[in-house]
Amino acid sequence: MDDAEIRAKFEKAWRATLPAKPGLDNHQMIDGIHDGSIKAMYVFGEEMSLVDSNANYVSAALAKLDFFVMQEIFFSETCRFADVILPASPSLEKEGTFTSTERRIQRLYRAMEPLGDSRPDWQIIQDIANRLGAGWSYKHPSEIYKEIAPLTPLMAGVTYERLEGYKSLQWPVAEDGADQPLLYTRKFDFPDGKARLFPVPWSEPSNQQDAEYDLHLNNGRLLEHFHEGNMTYRTEGIKAKTPCTFVEVSPELATERGIQTGSWVQLTSPYGKVRAQAVVTARVQGKELYMPMNSVEEPVNRLTSSYTDKETHTPAYKETSVHLHLLGENGSNPLPRTNPRFGHPTPQKGVEVERKWKRQDYSQPGNELVQIKTNER
Repeated sequence: MDDAEIRAKFEKAWRATLPAKPGLDNHQMIDGIHDGSIKAMYVFGEEMSLVDSNANYVSAALAKLDFFVMQEIFFSETCRFADVILPASPSLEKEGTFTSTERRIQRLYRAMEPLGDSRPDWQIIQDIANRLGAGWSYKHPSEIYKEIAPLTPLMAGVTYERLEGYKSLQWPVAEDGADQPLLYTRKFDFPDGKARLFPVPWSEPSNQQDAEYDLHLNNGRLLEHFHEGNMTYRTEGIKAKTPCTFVEVSPELATERGIQTGSWVQLTSPYGKVRAQAVVTARVQGKELYMPMNSVEEPVNRLTSSYTDKETHTPAYKETSVHLHLLGENGSNPLPRTNPRFGHPTPQKGVEVERKWKRQDYSQPGNELVQIKTNER
């Protein structure tokens, strides 16, 4: 498609989507695609087809979209559903800021030029907006922040100048630049300064075990990988330590069902099925199973449901009941001997960053660092 065709299709599908309610969570949006109220979607930086729970349902929705735009730094699994893929630049190839889950805003600097046809997200979005008639003319992300700050009380005092030299701020940031590393030391953000507490009644797990789905499957991350591994699996050294996903089985369940480390099993839930090798370990007990989420070939979210917490709308990732079928095939341990589990780690209490600060060879960031400068485009 040429530019005119892309614009026409984008506008048609997007206008059909406008009546949908704003502020929807992921599963409400997926439901909207299935019921026809959402016709188009523009996603950047999220692997929806693997990370969202009930992955088969999500993938079926993405395939239904009239028009789907993905903005990514590499060709992800979700990109396979896209009509248009916009190549974005990773953090080392662009200027901007990161805001972490501890509310810390950090400035980042471009260390190298964007590869190929990729560009920073803000440039891509600005070009699309201008093709639709916006008339934006930003030259640098700092100009965008200057517009954000006066419109966002929590960010009122954030400027690129105050973040210069690897300094950071934790929102809320007052106009004079004073931030709050620790929140609510004097009052809460209500007119009377008092907190609002709401009792939440206990609710039963959404997927209970029964005669057919008699095992509880827990899932989560691995030390070696970030999230589902769609970035870290591209690093050969990391992939060598965890080459594939696996399911942890307790010694008692393994004895009961004739499972050994390396046995191939099929896990089936009401929502889908996956195939993986077993690792017999005392890290789980009884009828509890654990499966890492880092897999493209056999993602655990093919087994999870669309149920969400009614207060937070968080998917019920941990509430999955499954049936385990022993396939009768055996292989080697899916965890190679180079995996850290087979080492002898020295226990410590958390990160213990204070120990690093006390080392004689440690210097505080920003004191003697050389800033790499690149030519602005």
